[in-house]
Amino acid sequence: MLNCEWLPKLEIRDENKDWLDYENVLYEIFLSDFIKSQPLFNNKPVRTRKHPITHGREEAFWHITCQNYIDKDERQPDLRRCERIRWVRKFIENHKCKNPDCESYCNGIKIWAEKYKNKNQKNNNRIHILLEEEKYIVILEERDEYNLLITGFYIDQNHFLQKKIREYEEHKKQEAAQQS
Repeated sequence: MLNCEWLPKLEIRDENKDWLDYENVLYEIFLSDFIKSQPLFNNKPVRTRKHPITHGREEAFWHITCQNYIDKDERQPDLRRCERIRWVRKFIENHKCKNPDCESYCNGIKIWAEKYKNKNQKNNNRIHILLEEEKYIVILEERDEYNLLITGFYIDQNHFLQKKIREYEEHKKQEAAQQS
């Protein structure tokens, strides 16, 4: 991992403590980062999906800490997601990183939008913020008045990372073609 000021340290679980204690720490971070205050992305607040509330926690919390979304009562915590919970807000806040000490790192941030579901509908873009060096991505969905946090996760499969890089490169090609 590169040493860049804006990228927080991992929130490592203390093996000597109960899982629920760790989950409570993660939830407090989530509350602080997204409920008690909201980051801005492109001058609009980032909000979270609240419903359904499961085990007293918002849907967005489970999306950034767990893998299994099929059975909401049997979610599987993902330690890599959990450890990086502080990264979600920091990716949003630093997507336009200009820190000269982190120039090569900041240049590694890839941002692109993709149409989601109904391609004819207004404001249905999903924004991807990827830092390839860290194999981490945050996904937001554009809305008229705000951006919705969809998820953030560590990419543990190289073929998926390569797919995301190809999507970014395709977006850049299309953007360049529109400008010429």
